[in-house]
Amino acid sequence: MDTLTKSATAASTDTFPIKGTDHLEFYVGNAKQSALYYQAAFGFELVAYCGPETGVRDRVSYVLQQNKIRLVLTSQLDPDTEIARHV
Repeated sequence: MDTLTKSATAASTDTFPIKGTDHLEFYVGNAKQSALYYQAAFGFELVAYCGPETGVRDRVSYVLQQNKIRLVLTSQLDPDTEIARHV
């Protein structure tokens, strides 16, 4: 009985090799609530924040980190933005 497998001599090259990522950004309805959930449920640590208090008027973002994983949770403050349309 023969098995069909890829030939060992065929060289395969990745046209877009990913060596790492800096962060993943998620657009959410309520960034503060989502950040608290990720901290409580999955053990992420809050490492950064931006919003009206830091001079950003149209959105709030929370940066969470766990080892090499970094998430940015962003929600809109204005109803007529790209983030609001996406959510």
